[in-house]
Amino acid sequence: MDTKRPAVIRPGMFGIDAPADRRRHEFDFHNEALLHHRRAIDFLFFGDSITHWWDVATYFGKDGHAVVNRGIGGDTTPHALRRFAADVLQLRPAYVILLLGINNTWALDEWLPEDRKSAEEIEHEVVSDLQQMTALSRQHGIVPILCSLLPTRMDRYARNGERNELVVRINAALSAYARSADVIYVDYHSHMTDSDGLTLRAELADDGLHPHVIGYDLMARVLCETLARHGISIG
Repeated sequence: MDTKRPAVIRPGMFGIDAPADRRRHEFDFHNEALLHHRRAIDFLFFGDSITHWWDVATYFGKDGHAVVNRGIGGDTTPHALRRFAADVLQLRPAYVILLLGINNTWALDEWLPEDRKSAEEIEHEVVSDLQQMTALSRQHGIVPILCSLLPTRMDRYARNGERNELVVRINAALSAYARSADVIYVDYHSHMTDSDGLTLRAELADDGLHPHVIGYDLMARVLCETLARHGISIG
């Protein structure tokens, strides 16, 4: 038995009540175990609460593929980019499935003017950060799979219409980037919207944001079908 602990990348803590800190110790311990036992990972899901709450082990890997979830509820793309080396690159999965950005859009709703961001600023931030994650993945021999943001249905937020329009623009930019960079793009959005092309279908989530089992069933089907078109089976 190997009694020497592996060297592990640890991003440290982000700050008071930062969402990225909520699973940091858990992930550090789990990452160490994976590295110590030299576990090969086929698919790593990386994202925020929509990934965090997705029971990927139930949906995928039934054919023996190793599937790991590194989602953190509330995470934003800047913090995700900072933890990317720890939770993706050092684990060296064959594929990384990237679904991030909706939490960046809460900056539309901040109470204090100095904390708010414009839709244009948020779009640039999300797209730039995901492009960096995609490039870093490729540099480390990991195949990136870039996913669209999901629509929302949260009428309690005064600017939710603006949020959904922003999501459409972000997805258009991500799709264009994926085409130009020859990256696999998974379009969840068009399968999950009402006839307006903007709003989350009511039957897919209880809170207008996080899919329940029917929503995740749909996402799993879209993901499997998209990957199959590229000759990839996630099981």
